[in-house]
Amino acid sequence: MSSTKESDTMASDGTSDAHINGHSLPYMFSMEATEAFLSKPIDAEVKGHIPGWLKGSLYRNGSGVYKMGDDVWKHLFDGFSVIHRWTIQDGKVTYLSTALDSDDFNRCFAANRIMGFGFGTHFPDPCKSIFRRFFSHFLPIPPGKPDNTAVNIVEMGDRLFAMTETTILHEVNPETLLSDGKVDIGEQVALHLGTAHPHFENDGTVLYYGTNFNYRKAYNIVRATPPKDNNASIHDAKIIACLPSRWKLNIGYTHSFGISENYIIILELPVTLNLWKLLTSRRRLASVVDCMEFFPDEKILIHVVEKETGRRMPYAYQAPHGFVFHFINCFEEDGYLVVDLCLIDNSEIVKKFYMNPFVNDDFNTVNAANFARFVLPLDVKEAQIGDPVNHLEGSEAKAVLSSNNIIEVDADRIFGYNVHFDLPRINYESINTKKYRYIYGTGNVDNDPIKKVIKLDIETKKTKFWNCPSQNYMVAEPVFVQQPGTTEEDEGVVLCPIVSNSSELHSFLVILDASTFQELATASIPVDIKMNFSFHGTFTSKPV
Repeated sequence: MSSTKESDTMASDGTSDAHINGHSLPYMFSMEATEAFLSKPIDAEVKGHIPGWLKGSLYRNGSGVYKMGDDVWKHLFDGFSVIHRWTIQDGKVTYLSTALDSDDFNRCFAANRIMGFGFGTHFPDPCKSIFRRFFSHFLPIPPGKPDNTAVNIVEMGDRLFAMTETTILHEVNPETLLSDGKVDIGEQVALHLGTAHPHFENDGTVLYYGTNFNYRKAYNIVRATPPKDNNASIHDAKIIACLPSRWKLNIGYTHSFGISENYIIILELPVTLNLWKLLTSRRRLASVVDCMEFFPDEKILIHVVEKETGRRMPYAYQAPHGFVFHFINCFEEDGYLVVDLCLIDNSEIVKKFYMNPFVNDDFNTVNAANFARFVLPLDVKEAQIGDPVNHLEGSEAKAVLSSNNIIEVDADRIFGYNVHFDLPRINYESINTKKYRYIYGTGNVDNDPIKKVIKLDIETKKTKFWNCPSQNYMVAEPVFVQQPGTTEEDEGVVLCPIVSNSSELHSFLVILDASTFQELATASIPVDIKMNFSFHGTFTSKPV
């Protein structure tokens, strides 16, 4: 890790220094814009045996380019999107990656500097006129929508879309990994912010979450038809549920939501976006984090909405203070709604994703979550105030009726507090919204410096691990792929990119037997090819 005499502050405004606090960015985060374009797929070196049935492509998305000229983004979520594709065919693997050619990227690349705002950083745009600055000072307007869709890539219909937490989606060309055009769900329905984690019903219908800056219409669920054939975009988007914020000047920050067979689950977290700060963020040169307010004494509210009618359940469920990025799965059982999450006790976790911990090689921040299961009674008409109302067999989750319409709940920490994991994936196509057994994620135990891929067995309460071969690796999100023709929940493989944080080590894709969690094969890219950390992805068996 090199250091310089220069110093940097953690203010959200950009500086011309390409270091943070006097230290260079870690190797995996120091990708130059020109390094982010591979001209053609690269043959990966395969060791081990890849099952013959495994054919298709794993697409990945994440913040990859943090530097442009002398400027550097200072938050993990700010980097420009880089799309990856691992293609597996007949035991061979190729790798391709490229920076997504969003308008944000193209504008900054042409200027060789970063302009605009991100999740944790804001760089002033020299092209803004005094005239525009004058009016934005007196007329509060929502921040512009960045189109750097660097969080997820999902398959809708027969097409791929890169997503982030604005309502803009880029359609990604599966061959070139470049944009084939943009879709803005906010132009179809009244939303200002969105999610990168939609859900899909059996017929392919998209369920999407979005936020409106009007606190009376803060939390919204949208149902939309995915693009088919020559349709230009996601269409027929309609808001099917709309909930108010408990605060008049704040709305809860939400990264994902959950669904069961009959219900939609929305978390109103005590991490909020202040509406006035958002509306004046341009004038103040503020990032999203600058607009956040944290309420350490307030609880999580769990809202349950009927999927068919859009009506909220008559009970509000209150959970202890905490924060959640990712739902795992939700299902109904014997009159209860079971909600599984990756729960973080510290609500200010988003502040810890500034680059400071990473320049000090402290990657444990990203594994701060534990498995948490909430059990929500759907009918407590016969209960008295003060009665425990969770009687689900085998469950240690707590639920107490505290008033006529408030149920206090606490989680069953099935795996305790020592198993830290996040970026969870399940056998989504087969068991999402159903009672299930297995979870795959990134994890470490007791701050072990060796990063791991983890498998959790809810039934036996046991865990299995695959360990990285060195401390200089970081585990990206694992993706489960089911073997065709099989019926067991974990019959298949887990695909997981392992990202090198050293110029002397290869990044690679590990292929694990999902049942035994034994390594089947690895596919390594050349050591001189830098691979960035990616957040989320999807596997498709369709040919490129």
